[in-house]
Amino acid sequence: MSPMQPKLLRMAGLARRAGKLACGTEAVRDAAGRAGLILLASDAGNTAGRDAERYGKPLMILPYDKEELGRAVGRKTCAIAAVTDDAFCRGIIEAMEEFE
Repeated sequence: MSPMQPKLLRMAGLARRAGKLACGTEAVRDAAGRAGLILLASDAGNTAGRDAERYGKPLMILPYDKEELGRAVGRKTCAIAAVTDDAFCRGIIEAMEEFE
């Protein structure tokens, strides 16, 4: 993890390593009931966006593309992710507020 990596992406990576972030359409669908927050890459396709809205969970469209989010969570790409831990949800929301 690069010290220059934005806090929001560092938080997503930490959540993934802690087992509190589901990445990809199927994993997010399986985790949607436990999710407190759905993350969507800035360049996610329409299908991912519709899926995210269907889960009825808070949705955050990130200022990062699929490759940037994917790198942060140890994958090649990641268009959609579900955060399943309240503390990580709060941390990611705070990091987004700092970004803005």
